Amino acid sequence: MEKGISVRNQEFGISDKIHSYEFATPWLALNQDNYLKYYGLCSREERQEFLRKTLIGNLLSMSKSLDYQVPDKIKCDVLVKTRKSRLKDVNVMTFIGGFCANFLIPDYLGIGKSVSRGFGAVRRRYGA
Repeated sequence: MEKGISVRNQEFGISDKIHSYEFATPWLALNQDNYLKYYGLCSREERQEFLRKTLIGNLLSMSKSLDYQVPDKIKCDVLVKTRKSRLKDVNVMTFIGGFCANFLIPDYLGIGKSVSRGFGAVRRRYGA
């Protein structure tokens, strides 16, 4: 068994096409405050919209950390299911599934909270 590091240039940022992604590891989308807001929402549509806005915020944060200014509006749709996970011996709500966005993300780049702990890694779905 062998591990290594490789460096390569990858496309990143807003796109004129919609790309499909799946979460390779659970997405930790909500902090404690947002968790309470999410559970306070009544309908599935409201929760979907809340997650859509959260995902856009995650993509904007990731862009900022990579010194990329997003030149246009990010459009996305989220299709996820909730799961319970543990983080530092605390139960947290995570999401599995995927999303579509007009944004290019390299495989296995993490979005959301606790990406350094392995949460939120995405990979592109081709042919979807």
